[in-house]
Amino acid sequence: MSEASNAAPLRVALVGAGGLGRGWAKVISNQQGAELGAVVDPLIGSERQAEWIVEEVGHLPLATDLEATLEMDIDAAVVTAFSIAHHVAVKAALERGLHVLVEKPFTVTLQEAEELVSLAADKGLTLMVSQNYRYFPGASLLREIVRDERYGSIASVFCEFCLDWPGKPYQHGMQHAMGLEMAVHHFDMCRAIFDAEATGGYAREWQPAGSQYAGGGAIEAVFEMEGSRGTFPFTYSGSLVSKAPRTPWPGRWRFEFDRKTILLDTLENGYGLYACQVEEHEWLGRYDGDTMLFNLPLAHFIDSIRTGKEPWSSGRDNLGTMRMALAAEFFGKGR
Repeated sequence: MSEASNAAPLRVALVGAGGLGRGWAKVISNQQGAELGAVVDPLIGSERQAEWIVEEVGHLPLATDLEATLEMDIDAAVVTAFSIAHHVAVKAALERGLHVLVEKPFTVTLQEAEELVSLAADKGLTLMVSQNYRYFPGASLLREIVRDERYGSIASVFCEFCLDWPGKPYQHGMQHAMGLEMAVHHFDMCRAIFDAEATGGYAREWQPAGSQYAGGGAIEAVFEMEGSRGTFPFTYSGSLVSKAPRTPWPGRWRFEFDRKTILLDTLENGYGLYACQVEEHEWLGRYDGDTMLFNLPLAHFIDSIRTGKEPWSSGRDNLGTMRMALAAEFFGKGR
């Protein structure tokens, strides 16, 4: 953190007490510069209240909505509610005057996301989307490779992700399920690694008969990416309804540079980055970490509030990721 880390801890309300919320409660409680001040979930006090709440955060103020926290000393909200509830929860937090860190996907429509970006700007509040894959060691290494051009310029990028994911009830009713619930990670990775935006391309959503999702269980897309290091095609194949062997969560990638190909794949040293040239390949290092690294976007969120700087993955920045997650609407068509 910055020199502002000597300031009083940021008092945080956790909004959403499901399994993801439980993990975030631990992260917030262990984060220097933050203090968990309240837990908000509509099921608190009901028979469906999450079992972990009483044992792990029962000593804290508990509320069913943010309005009930008005008299509490709260500075910010971390929203980990279901994706379909993000817009309502983030809007309520901003209107209450809280800075907000929201889990991906930002919202489920671009219109909702744009509304929240505008609201945060009007109120002078920090709004950030937690894109933790940006903080993996391999992502940092790839950004270095892009910056110093040790293998030349990027020519093309390919990513594949697949598994047969049963999904949660709320996900079953979602349109663009693959894009919003999983591909959003991969699309944001590409944007962040290359400091690039999708300026065109084509995308098609599909799913097999009997899919548990309302729409968009799988995506095939080719994006035209444009950034500070030039333009390149980004080909993506992703599925939550595939019967093929599953890939690692960050996906299987091929980065074609002028002089070498970088693979993010599982070879003899395990899952990680390899610099390849014909039959030879060099291990560069692991891509992911031992944890999901939620502490790093949280630390960046706190620092952004203290310094007044726009977060790396601010709500405004994340609009580019949202357009890719909703690719069938902006770059193609669904089925």
